[in-house]
This record gives sequence, structure tokens and C-alpha cells, in this order.
Amino acid sequence: MNEVNQVTIIFTQIKHNSEGKVVEHKRRFSNINPLVSNDQIKSFRSIIERISGEEYDKVEIVKTESLI
Repeated sequence: MNEVNQVTIIFTQIKHNSEGKVVEHKRRFSNINPLVSNDQIKSFRSIIERISGEEYDKVEIVKTESLI
């Protein structure tokens, strides 16, 4: 099985501007421990939301793994 080398988490906040268009604001956190669990990511999200005062609509996880 391939080994995950790097994990990046992207939090996305979706808002509407004054013209009614959808605008996405993203926060990216890279170099996360490759052994991170989904529960740890949810906890991290809630901590960042409390610190920043923002609420995120979407959480994306990008995992990089070696094939050889």
C-alpha cells in the first residue's frame, strides 16, 4: 500500500457579495501530520473557527502519496 507523505487541509467559506455573486474565501493549512484522523481534522476546524470568528462551509483534504 502507498504511504501518504503530506496532507493539506483547505477550509472554504462561501459568501455572497453586494452584487449577489458567490465568493469563496479559502484558508489552506499544509504540512499536516500524514497520520491525522477525520476526528482530529474536525477538532482543528472548530478551533480555527473559534480563533478566526469565521464559519467554514466546506472542508477539503488533499493527500499526497508516493507511488514507488
